Formats: sequence, C-alpha cells, structure tokens
Amino acid sequence: MKEKILTTIFGKTEHGERYTFRQWLIYVWFAVSLCLLGMMEDAPLWAYGVMLANFAAAAYNLNKLPLPADPEEEQDDDEEE
Repeated sequence: MKEKILTTIFGKTEHGERYTFRQWLIYVWFAVSLCLLGMMEDAPLWAYGVMLANFAAAAYNLNKLPLPADPEEEQDDDEEE
C-alpha cells in the first residue's frame, strides 16, 4: 500500500521505477520557476535576470533526469484517413 501511494505521488520512469524524492523536487522546482518567470510584470531588469538564471538551472537539472516514455508514441493519430 505504501509503495502504491508513493508511486502515485512521485510517478514512474520509463523503466517502471519510482522517482526519488530528489527527482520529484527537481520537477517541482522546474514548474515553480516557470510559473514565477511568467508572473513577473513590473520587475526590475536584474530580477528578470535572476529568475531567468533560476529557470535555466532548473531546466538543466530536469534535462539530466530519466523522463517517462511518451504514451502517445504508440498511437498513429497523425495519419490522414
């Protein structure tokens, strides 16, 4: 039961392994930094630079993680009938 709850919260990799807490935090960091980057309207230029650097660091760390397989890859929805 505990493993099912943890898998529901953290998700699974393409190999069926559960993500670790560190990997999950990197996903959350990326999502929060993307939201913060989009919410800045009347900020000074240096704040934009800091938030952009934060987003770039989150994207760099996210790129290192094993992402889950694309579920739509197996479907042939792009073909015209």
